[in-house]
Amino acid sequence: MNPLTTTLLDTSKGIVEFTYKGSGPPVLLLKGGHSTRDTDLSHSSLIYEGFSLLTISRPGYDYTELSTGRSPEDFANTIVEVLDHLKLEKVNVISISAAGPTGIALAVHHPDRVDRLLLEAALLTSWENDVKKKASLLFGPAEKFVWSSLRTMLKLFPDLVLKQLLADLTTENVEDYLENLTPNDRRFIVDMLATSQSGRGFITDLGHETPDISGIQVPVLGMYSQKDRSVPYTNALLLKSSVPECEIFEVDSDSHLIWIGKDAHTVWKKRLEFLTNT
Repeated sequence: MNPLTTTLLDTSKGIVEFTYKGSGPPVLLLKGGHSTRDTDLSHSSLIYEGFSLLTISRPGYDYTELSTGRSPEDFANTIVEVLDHLKLEKVNVISISAAGPTGIALAVHHPDRVDRLLLEAALLTSWENDVKKKASLLFGPAEKFVWSSLRTMLKLFPDLVLKQLLADLTTENVEDYLENLTPNDRRFIVDMLATSQSGRGFITDLGHETPDISGIQVPVLGMYSQKDRSVPYTNALLLKSSVPECEIFEVDSDSHLIWIGKDAHTVWKKRLEFLTNT
């Protein structure tokens, strides 16, 4: 398949957007909140490690319609339609942040289609009410204006915007965190913001409930940071206590962004080890 091709599949419940690139064992990537088809938190490099990468946009993001799954369970059923269309019997699944409930729903309700589940800073608990209220104001009907303004401000006052964003992602002192970013890490965050758009997806994410994780029967790796303000480490503890076949890797990261910083290479290595462990 052309590496630049985005496919729109007309499923029984509506349009789903996906890309499928590379050759080798298939990995299904479910991106987190605000992430679009253009947001890359390093996972595209899996193609160069001998995997094929199936990235499915979740409901409300890109061209995927909300009708394809307002709940994680409903969208898990739609994902199975995509797998059937591509004649993929089983996939490794990576769920990032707000995509946690969807990855879990797929593993719980369709265990025959999942080889293993990797949860990267993935949310397993309900959103707090104050977070829901704030997010509904910012990322509801006004989301296009909010993201457009943020990107303009990022060009004019980069440090100010980064401080405001990172305050929700780290338990550390924000100014210290910003000061310790390498140029590459800073570029990663700016690129992430430049490709972010909530669409109608993030508001839908806020209503998601996680299926009973004790029903997971496939091998699970959870990668979490103690200093993540957005998805607290209690999610890792819940995962460990509920899923016997589970490994928790505590990332030495100063924020929710476990894909950058001093431990980024270890995260990459750990991911590869888990995906290639047969």
